[in-house]
Amino acid sequence: MDFWKSIFTLARRRSVGPPIFALAILVAVIAYLMLPTTYVSSTAMVLTTPTSGGTLSPDPKEAAGLTNPLLQFNDGLRTTAGILILSMNTPEMMTRLGVRPGGPTEITINDGRTNPDLLGISTNGPFVYVEVDSRSPATADATVRKAGQLIRAELAARQRALKAPPSTYIAITDVMPPGTPEAKRTVKWGAAAGGLLAVMVVGFGLAYLVDRQRGNRRASYVVHAPWVAQPQRPAITPSAYEPDVPPPDADAAPATTAPPAPRPSQNWDDDATAVIVVVSDEPQGGDRSGGLRLAPDPDGDAVGDGSGEDISRPASRAG
Repeated sequence: MDFWKSIFTLARRRSVGPPIFALAILVAVIAYLMLPTTYVSSTAMVLTTPTSGGTLSPDPKEAAGLTNPLLQFNDGLRTTAGILILSMNTPEMMTRLGVRPGGPTEITINDGRTNPDLLGISTNGPFVYVEVDSRSPATADATVRKAGQLIRAELAARQRALKAPPSTYIAITDVMPPGTPEAKRTVKWGAAAGGLLAVMVVGFGLAYLVDRQRGNRRASYVVHAPWVAQPQRPAITPSAYEPDVPPPDADAAPATTAPPAPRPSQNWDDDATAVIVVVSDEPQGGDRSGGLRLAPDPDGDAVGDGSGEDISRPASRAG
């Protein structure tokens, strides 16, 4: 889900989305224009028996009965159609038709299984289907007509080679005669769609990777940068009640000071007493050494407030 949100966010950016879409459309147009348009021409034929049937009476005086060729479809006709299809797909026949491998013209000869209109009935009837794809509509039309003539010639030659009676020759009829070649742009549209999709996938994929790398770099700068400025602490100014200390005399001998006495440990427990001394804003007598003291007093003795006087205070227990 986060991936698609990132993709949509990148697509809305003016520096990412519009350039990728413009490039994808440009590639699609170029692919469509570069691929040539092919033209398709096709024909479908069916094999039929003669009206006199497939047999000839040995007695010329005995007339044979007449039949309807459309009622005489059998496995023999389907077998003949298969023979013709195989003979027309040989390299020699392709050369006679002017079709070479990898050339601008392609031809398909089968029983109609590649044609959606004949797919359902091709297994029941002796059909021969011819389809030609070429870059030139004139070439497509000429090739499909020539293929039909060669199929008829091949059928007659095989019957003559078998010494079949001429009155029993199998006939071939056009079910769908060759028409005007139609433009086929399926390959062009497929190439354009593929180019459009490929550019969008690659473009947004690269943009996503670059965006992720930039995000990781920002995160590393915030966490590991040693030069991140620390907030400055306010300067400590001397209190208005701090006693004035004269500067030391340069000619005076240095005073010896005893090491400070260890401070007694202040253990706050349930029996400790907190002492709060409040001094007015204007100290009396010009003494400015007053202050506020907070200390434990377990013995209940009086504590001085810095003015030289003893202040008795009631004892109160914490907690």
